[in-house]
Amino acid sequence: MMKWLKDILIEWQLDKLLKNLPKRDIQVPQEFKCVGVLSNSEEDFLITKELLRDLWGYKVRIIGLFYTEEENRMVEGISHKNFNWLALPSEYFNEFLLEKMDFILIPSLKLNPYLRYLLLQNQSGFTIGLFSEENKPYLDLMLTAESDDLKSNVHHLIDYLKKIKEAC
Repeated sequence: MMKWLKDILIEWQLDKLLKNLPKRDIQVPQEFKCVGVLSNSEEDFLITKELLRDLWGYKVRIIGLFYTEEENRMVEGISHKNFNWLALPSEYFNEFLLEKMDFILIPSLKLNPYLRYLLLQNQSGFTIGLFSEENKPYLDLMLTAESDDLKSNVHHLIDYLKKIKEAC
């Protein structure tokens, strides 16, 4: 019963945030030091994190979250339970919400409403991900998925971001 109410309230919160979304000055960072990842599943999160580690090792800090309804021991695993009865994020999200990341990567085509809310509340100035109609209002740079292979799609997205960075 409580989840049902939170689901309705989070959608209401999202609508309110999207209507009042301020114009942002989009800037591609010159150097990547801290990257965020928001994913709909643990599997997608781990694949994306592994790819980023392969690209940059531990030179780049990765802060990420994934949504799960199952009991999860990973710190990055969240659910509606991490939101209060008004569907507002608890202090559990302080690091993600307050950290100024170089960009936030969304490897999911249909991002969970709770993760979309966190994405809009974060102060980072640049969001990238795979194109879908649902992601369109939330992302600054999108690339169409070329295959069903998440790792390949995310790799193309990062390569594209690097090319843009070099051109700027």
